[in-house]
Amino acid sequence: MVRSPESAPPSDFLRLLLASAAAYAAVPTVGIILQWTVVEAYPATLPAHAMFGALSLALLGVSGTVPILAMAVFSGTLSDRFERRFLLRLANLLGLGAVAAIAVVLFLDPSRPIAIPLAAGFYVPEWFVLSLPLWAVVVVAAALARPTFYASVPQVVEAEGLTRANGQVLTVGLVLAGSSALAAGLMLGPLGPVLTLFLPLAFLEVTAVSLGTIERDLTGTRQLSGRTFRGDLVEGFRYLTGRTGLFEITLVSLALNFLGAMASVEIPLYVRDWLVQGPDVLGALAFAASIGSAVGCSAVSLVRYERRPGAFLAVCVVLDGASLLVFPFTHSTVAVLVALFAYGVLIGMVTTVLVVLIQRRVPDELLGRVFAADEVGSFALTPVGQYAGGILTAVRGLALTYTVTGAGVAGTGATMAGLRELHRFAAGTDAGAAAPGARASRRREVAPR
Repeated sequence: MVRSPESAPPSDFLRLLLASAAAYAAVPTVGIILQWTVVEAYPATLPAHAMFGALSLALLGVSGTVPILAMAVFSGTLSDRFERRFLLRLANLLGLGAVAAIAVVLFLDPSRPIAIPLAAGFYVPEWFVLSLPLWAVVVVAAALARPTFYASVPQVVEAEGLTRANGQVLTVGLVLAGSSALAAGLMLGPLGPVLTLFLPLAFLEVTAVSLGTIERDLTGTRQLSGRTFRGDLVEGFRYLTGRTGLFEITLVSLALNFLGAMASVEIPLYVRDWLVQGPDVLGALAFAASIGSAVGCSAVSLVRYERRPGAFLAVCVVLDGASLLVFPFTHSTVAVLVALFAYGVLIGMVTTVLVVLIQRRVPDELLGRVFAADEVGSFALTPVGQYAGGILTAVRGLALTYTVTGAGVAGTGATMAGLRELHRFAAGTDAGAAAPGARASRRREVAPR
């Protein structure tokens, strides 16, 4: 028997929310620990410490995003073809094992320098090289879980409650991620990276327990198409490119993520060399951004963005760029904290609105694939952005990096204001839009898997 979201136990949504939030918090916490540890591998007494730090952060970023893109090609199709609880549990198990292995590598601390031909004399410690493939497994597991989590929410929440439900999922995840980042920053100094890694390990254990107690089959309903795996995979990309407004959103996200990658990859170096602070401030900055995003995710349900969602998104992105432009013009930690909080609020609103728009406009049986296809398109240039940010910072310094990224994000928002198909898709008035009530009836008519 196919059960509708309204017949699902309320506790299933709470368990899904907790599992998603804990998993969401674990990955960036591991990232912060690795980022600060690699920056500290190049002491300030080393003449090229800033250049080597910038390049090593770029390598760490690329090693995380390239596997995400590779996994994202398949993750949505896996989500739409297989039982979602199994996929979520498998992804969590992979992440748990990889984080534990990173802790073992950092405990053993093999520090032999390994030369990398990116700049004269550039090297990385051996533990860094050993950690890169394990970090890749962590982010691949997250890439498998993310579209599966998004596609599972409509199975336990009715369509009219999606904005609030997604806001709650993102809010709890961001608050937990921000708190975890702050705790990691405070722990790194006195305890070191190995003991600090027990924090994300605990989150992944919470995810495992929460997923193990979900009663409802999160797979939902599906059409029995008889297509091959490749056919299903291609259909998600075909749907994305066939809806011009949705495709424009993906292209805009591509530009924003490229610029965001340039800025975010060098944050640890910005904290140490520009603000002249330690890992506690790095954690505080991540906390400010996460709490701001949580506020944005929650507050967006109070804003009547449905009247002109495309314009709302464009304004938020322009203001996002303005907040990044604070970075190159101040050495005040307080000013940067405020700017990152504002940036987070706006990003939270944009993220929630985009997730809800896709959930409302895309058929249930395509949700996982479309989310994954959008992720591939949106993040395709992220490794390039991380590498470009490292090179630009190494050659021209942090100030120019943040000036370019802030101005670029604001310019992207201004461009969004003129994309007519994007506005039509957001409003549900484009050529591929479903008639009112079609989404609910589609859920009833498709055959169970």
